[in-house]
Amino acid sequence: MKKIGLIIDKYHLEKKVQEFIAYMKKVCKLAIYIEEEYLLTFDQTNYDEDLFFVKGKGDLILSLAKLIERETDVPVINSSKGIWLAYNRFLNSTLLRNAGIKVPNFSLNPKEDSPPFKDYIVKNVRDQDNYDFDPKIQPYDNSIEVKDQRAIEEVYGKHAQYTFFYYQEYIESEFEYKIYGVGEDLYYFKQKPILRDPNKMKSRVKIDPIAELGEIAYKAMEIFNLSITSLDFLKSEEDIFYLTDVNSTPNFNYLKNGPQIVGNYLLQQARR
Repeated sequence: MKKIGLIIDKYHLEKKVQEFIAYMKKVCKLAIYIEEEYLLTFDQTNYDEDLFFVKGKGDLILSLAKLIERETDVPVINSSKGIWLAYNRFLNSTLLRNAGIKVPNFSLNPKEDSPPFKDYIVKNVRDQDNYDFDPKIQPYDNSIEVKDQRAIEEVYGKHAQYTFFYYQEYIESEFEYKIYGVGEDLYYFKQKPILRDPNKMKSRVKIDPIAELGEIAYKAMEIFNLSITSLDFLKSEEDIFYLTDVNSTPNFNYLKNGPQIVGNYLLQQARR
């Protein structure tokens, strides 16, 4: 029986993977490495796992994944590189645009400067923490401003990290399109944008594959070295799809049989 290592934080462990863990314990030996409880020693490289699955974005999680990637031949999904690229908004927006993938216009600006776009969303610079998008919406006669509370905390909070904001131009879209990728398999959904309906699952429906979005999804997964992901798209009034977010730790519970789909993929990728 194959042995799978799950590298995870307490938040994901308690709230996101109970069904996944229950399934994996039936089909493999499961070892769980919890970020808040694990003591990382860089001389520990004799892992007997056949594959590691990373479900988290914390610094210790990334350090452990890097160690395993550097010192062993055990596959790691998702890679430390992919996770790091996915949560750095300015960096991943730049990489996607340079690869020819359409993303909303974006900018990093000092906090004192005026926003560079008439309609915009202020997003957190580093999407690494485990709390949800918390938008504060300010509509005007001829414009709309959306500020994520997480972004405000990054700049003005008690533990401020930055002196600048990441701005993304606001795209008016009837629907948000979400694509889940598990290896070569893609799963397509659409829902009302969260700014219109915070209960995203209320309006979410499965849709037929959209070839254009599938092509973009595969390209983005290759660029970021992500095997398991979700990607968010908006469609402008000009019928242009824009990739707005890349998630390296998707909630696959939203997929029918998602824990089994992900678990079976991991077993297929294991080295033995």
